[in-house]
Amino acid sequence: MTAELITDDLPDGVTHVVIDGIVSRGDQRGRQLGFPTANVHAVDGVRFDGVYAGTVQVDPGRNGPTYVAAVSVGHRPTYYGAEGLRLLEANLLDYAGDLYGQCIRITLRVRLRPQHKYVDTPALVRQLHLDVEATRAWALANGLGALLRSGPALGRGRRRVGPAGPADRMVKARARTARRTEAIARAVLAVGPGELTHEWVAHRTGIPLGYLTWRFASVADLRALAGSGDT
Repeated sequence: MTAELITDDLPDGVTHVVIDGIVSRGDQRGRQLGFPTANVHAVDGVRFDGVYAGTVQVDPGRNGPTYVAAVSVGHRPTYYGAEGLRLLEANLLDYAGDLYGQCIRITLRVRLRPQHKYVDTPALVRQLHLDVEATRAWALANGLGALLRSGPALGRGRRRVGPAGPADRMVKARARTARRTEAIARAVLAVGPGELTHEWVAHRTGIPLGYLTWRFASVADLRALAGSGDT
């Protein structure tokens, strides 16, 4: 496996990391939680643990397809503590298939948040849903909507007959979360580090303060969403 730090900056000033690796079989915990992942070991080229928004190309040597991905790098502290094996786990959005043994190219574009140890599995699953929606929002905001096979971007312009069902409500909820995530990220980028507070973001965006503090427990988490964190 190789890892390369790319020195040219993205528009938001965040450098990105490209990793080529072979997908290995893990403990399938992500699949059990509803978030199957492609696991890659030996991620020394990634400096900071955390959850990233990025892309994964399958079989890059043959110019295979590319997917938007929510990628976790770290020791999986909720289940294994600080001494757990450091691992990269990529959840390819809208992908269904078996990647074991295949070569993939992971590009980490922006760090959404640090890794946290959650009190239980339901709390972790709630955060994983938020991570996926934040990744969708990032992709849509950066012109990568064509790589998304489902979700809010594909629900537009369709004619619906009859009352809204659970799938329609889920699409609307995803779209609302994506819009909020993008608004929060833009607000964070518009204020100096020493001036950032939950109250300021709530005033700037009109998003309820309770929602902000529930989703982003600390100011550091707000900075990490916009890729401006330094830890």
